[in-house]
Amino acid sequence: MAATLSVDAQQPDGDDDSASEENEDKEIIDPCLTDEGTDENISQGIPLETIVNMHRPVSYIKNMEDIQNKDFIFMISPFKYDPLHPERRPTANYIQNRRGNRSDVDHVLMPYSKFNVTKNKKSVWLFNREALVILKTMCDNHTATFNDFKGAIRKCMHHHCELGSLEKLINQVYSNEERGHFMSIVLSNICNLSLDVDKICGQSPPLLCSGSNRSVTMSQEQVASLLACSVFCLYPMRSEQKAKNKYRNFPNPNFNLLYKSGHPRKIQKLKCIFHYFRRVTENMPTGVITIQRAVLPKAHFPRWSEVKTDLCDLHLTTGQKIEDVPSVLQVDFANKYIGGGVLGSGCVQEEIRFSICPEMLVSLLMCEKMEPNECIFLIGCERYSSYIGYADSFQYGGNYDDNTHT
Repeated sequence: MAATLSVDAQQPDGDDDSASEENEDKEIIDPCLTDEGTDENISQGIPLETIVNMHRPVSYIKNMEDIQNKDFIFMISPFKYDPLHPERRPTANYIQNRRGNRSDVDHVLMPYSKFNVTKNKKSVWLFNREALVILKTMCDNHTATFNDFKGAIRKCMHHHCELGSLEKLINQVYSNEERGHFMSIVLSNICNLSLDVDKICGQSPPLLCSGSNRSVTMSQEQVASLLACSVFCLYPMRSEQKAKNKYRNFPNPNFNLLYKSGHPRKIQKLKCIFHYFRRVTENMPTGVITIQRAVLPKAHFPRWSEVKTDLCDLHLTTGQKIEDVPSVLQVDFANKYIGGGVLGSGCVQEEIRFSICPEMLVSLLMCEKMEPNECIFLIGCERYSSYIGYADSFQYGGNYDDNTHT
């Protein structure tokens, strides 16, 4: 389980890398740090095991069917994991009138929405579906090339876009075997997830706006389908953030900025994301993910100068990465735009966390920028990749099997 808290950052503006860099965490340079961490292991305070054991009882989580609060939105029917039947999967809720129209301030405008139309009132979804079906057919016939992939993205975006980092990954970084598997198998499966998004996600995800205490729960399959749409930049009104629309204070969930030429770390983040798609399309996980926005009312703001309570017990270590410590809540004092610069050039704590756990990226689709008194919980997101390095030296480090229980 992970939580994200906000710090000051600048609002992204425009469709270029300079804009995305404004939306990333800031790297802190310490001469004692190397690519792999510190040059010595420091451990201070009480033992970590003591803190973990103090809080061993897991907080009780209500069954989905017992939750009646309208601010807890479920995109799946009530579901509880049964270890005796691990094959059972969540089923999607289908709500006809929650398709996300352009004036709907509560829901994402989905690629398949009847309100996603051209200036001539023609369906954008029908046009995009045709492009995806053609690409999938070429993938299945083992004839698809990067140019075919590029052409499908440009058709879906309806304008020219520069894809230098994506092209370098597929045509130069991938081996012949990796390229062949991606273009014929993985990309075909990503097409399937995109084409079936209207069936997999039977309702538009809610927008978790500033000042709201809301949550949304969905299946890992629904998350995969939503992220597959990001691969082809299918979300309308999201890539042009200069526009004064309802998404002006939301991150861009489309991958167009990540695809642009830039630092090699962009390629490494793409390797993490495409590895995620390989994993989930080979064996779709059956878990659920919850994204919850929480607001601290002003009446409850702490008056630090008047607080007499001692600080809590503390353990400080430089010998472990945050994601390698088991059985703890992970807190990232984050960019006010969730994900920071993960879909741009950023590659420090928050961006790395989102790269190795790509299911977290779905929060960019729904979460408006955070105020200083807000946090966002990302619960149930699985880790798929290992990594080495940090910031400029970050590299995809191969597969990771996440055995964490949430």
